[in-house]
Amino acid sequence: MRKQWFSAAALVAALAFHHLACASEPRSSCEEILQSPVSDESERRGLVPEDLIGLRDIGPADLPFPDMKLISISPDGTRVAFQLRRANAANNRYCLAMITLNLRTGAAPIVVDEGGDLIRMLMDFRPSPAFPSGIPMGIAPQWSPDGGSIYFLKRTDGFTQVWRADASGRGSGSVTKVPFDIEDFALDADGSDVIIAGRPGIQREYEAIRREGLTGFHYDDRYAPTASKRPFPARPIATEYLAVEITSGAARPASLAQVERLRAMQATPGSDRAPAISQRSWKVWLETDPESGLIPRQRITIRSGSHRPLVCRADACAGRLFRPFWDGDVVRFFRREDPVVSVTSLYEWRPGASQVRRIFSTNDVLIDCQHFGDELLCLREGSTQPRRLEFLNPRTGKFRPVYDPNQDFARLKLGRAERLTWRNSFGLDTIGDLVYPVDYQAGRRYPLIIVQYDTRGFLRGGVGDEFPIQAFANRGYAVLSFSRPTHFAMARGATDLAAINRGNLTDFADRRSVLSSLEVAIDNLVARGIVDRAKVGITGLSDGGSTIEFGLVNSALFAAAASSSCCWDPTVLARVGPAGARHFVDTGYPKLSENRPDFWNRISLVSNASRIRTPILLQMADDEFMSALPGYTALREHGVPVDLYIFPDEHHVKWQPAHKLAIYKRSLDWFDYWLKDIRSGAPERQRELDHWDELRKEADRRAARSAPASPSQ
Repeated sequence: MRKQWFSAAALVAALAFHHLACASEPRSSCEEILQSPVSDESERRGLVPEDLIGLRDIGPADLPFPDMKLISISPDGTRVAFQLRRANAANNRYCLAMITLNLRTGAAPIVVDEGGDLIRMLMDFRPSPAFPSGIPMGIAPQWSPDGGSIYFLKRTDGFTQVWRADASGRGSGSVTKVPFDIEDFALDADGSDVIIAGRPGIQREYEAIRREGLTGFHYDDRYAPTASKRPFPARPIATEYLAVEITSGAARPASLAQVERLRAMQATPGSDRAPAISQRSWKVWLETDPESGLIPRQRITIRSGSHRPLVCRADACAGRLFRPFWDGDVVRFFRREDPVVSVTSLYEWRPGASQVRRIFSTNDVLIDCQHFGDELLCLREGSTQPRRLEFLNPRTGKFRPVYDPNQDFARLKLGRAERLTWRNSFGLDTIGDLVYPVDYQAGRRYPLIIVQYDTRGFLRGGVGDEFPIQAFANRGYAVLSFSRPTHFAMARGATDLAAINRGNLTDFADRRSVLSSLEVAIDNLVARGIVDRAKVGITGLSDGGSTIEFGLVNSALFAAAASSSCCWDPTVLARVGPAGARHFVDTGYPKLSENRPDFWNRISLVSNASRIRTPILLQMADDEFMSALPGYTALREHGVPVDLYIFPDEHHVKWQPAHKLAIYKRSLDWFDYWLKDIRSGAPERQRELDHWDELRKEADRRAARSAPASPSQ
């Protein structure tokens, strides 16, 4: 599964690479992957970081795109199959299990396969055609035509292959044994072949790079020095298709028809390549406006046979739509709406009608909704409810539960979530979720933690899942889970990436817009008597890290910060390599050889180290931390309390359970120390606390030296 990486603003932070293949991990057992129901008498307690690490997940916690395929309904419409994943920080591994569940009988789920290594998504991102990440790949199983087996991707011994499991749990095994990673697959119509897609050329490119190293690597556009000491493969590398006979394992080149079948199955449901079809042979799909730019604007379109397409002209039939489907004589479809796309609505359109009917709207996130009889089977998550399977009645908009993999979550005391909407000084709408402290007392002002930069669905840990929202609430913090406003240039009409980047950077308009949204939100919460203005902390990864840096330089909002991405300074063009440097200059950044303090004084920690006072915690991947060294060094030279921790074998989005738990806990203790003057009692934290004491003393001495003399002196 591949994804085009978007945010140029986070380019330096996103340049993460360690090695080609995920290191082969010892297989983990799946004890407690399926839990027993929790008794109503279970004592409720506050959530701690371990509760979030131990959640059972269906698909990635942060969905990399909105309509990912994660579940599969059997051909006879009685069962569903999916992958269940649970992290284990103690052994730094994942329990991975393939599950089948009978939807008719309500029987207990069955583990039909377990083990293997976490498969992480690959990104097409300069300069690599297979840029590794820490984002788990969405594993969607496929059923055999007779419904007796499921097929799925599984990684063992350093390679990702197609596996098959008996749907009743009587065993599983590998179907393919090709010497490269399989990125996608499909079963042939009769179930005799499995069609596979992969890029063997990636391995060939890395072998060529290894040989090049014998005489020295040439420093060229393949390099991104912040991310790797070696060059990356050049783009593009073609995808190759094979057909593997299931009974014998024999592989041969796939036919054109087989390639088309695989591509059709890769298509997003409801697209022009995979339209929904009614019993009367009408087809419905989402027609994309070619002028809509980076964020596609789509419209409901239907056609029968060779007749001209019929387009729904109602306003609700256009926008950010997904999963149109026929339900009798009407078309129903989902729409993400409101100015910041935080609401999902279900609509009904009768072809030929000028108006549509809205059935329901929700702030919850709905994922991979599929037909099951007269209902839809969906994955659903809410602000305080992790992802679970539910039935949706498309005529009434009512839900009913099917399977909750985290029933024990109900025993935890959580902070109440309140959806907020406001407008910044640029006139751009913004949303956030205010999570109240557990046992909140009206009239009391609380320290505030800001978590960035997309607040939808279950409020877990922000983008990258590093800052545990409900664990902060259990420690007595108010938490603002914040979605950054629309990119400034996009709001002003820019549609292509180059224009958006240039418009955002001009006078730092986009960064000022994001900071304005935070200023307004903090003012509102202070005015409501909830937040202590003097005790506001901020966290962030990627674009969120840029918001932290810009905020520290251009405001006095934040009393403490914890960032997983850093830093912007004049050396950025040297760190990203020749191709990256040209991109940044084209966007509007000054060349390294130019003397432009007017530019760097607006954003760089290096340029502003002498006047920053805020304590800053940096917890970074080992293939990104060098970008933080100029800022870290300049801050330490000026006595700023900044601390840096580096996590091995990590990428932009970190994936190892032990690392995520350590980041959760250290972030909690960091804010306790600087915002509440509370020292953790954990024995393993005492050495760090001693170091933080020294940082504080040094900062106090600096403040005393810079304080103006009193009149008596």
